[in-house]
Amino acid sequence: RGAEEIKEMMAELRKNPPATLAGSPVVEVRDYDNGKITHLRTGKEESTGVESSNVLQFITEAGDKISARPSGTEPKIKFYFSVKEPLASVADFEPTQKRAHEKIQRIIDEMKLK
Repeated sequence: RGAEEIKEMMAELRKNPPATLAGSPVVEVRDYDNGKITHLRTGKEESTGVESSNVLQFITEAGDKISARPSGTEPKIKFYFSVKEPLASVADFEPTQKRAHEKIQRIIDEMKLK
């Protein structure tokens, strides 16, 4: 049953990608399964140019990237987060890192991943 649930969850993410993540509009969906990058504002599509793989990526206007893929060993979907926060100086590293962690937690909450 786990594999079927994963298939359904990935299909749902493909059918209904998030509109925003952490307050930033999702502007691009990269679907490596069908080999297409869709620019949501224009509807323009282009090829990913890479071999097919069951991976989805959501790119926000802020430059954040959330990737989803089924686990190869467990019946679950794994999510990977790459978020951008400007770092004005080395002295600002800790508060910037804290903001990045808070942004990731906000995305987790918005996507109901926990």
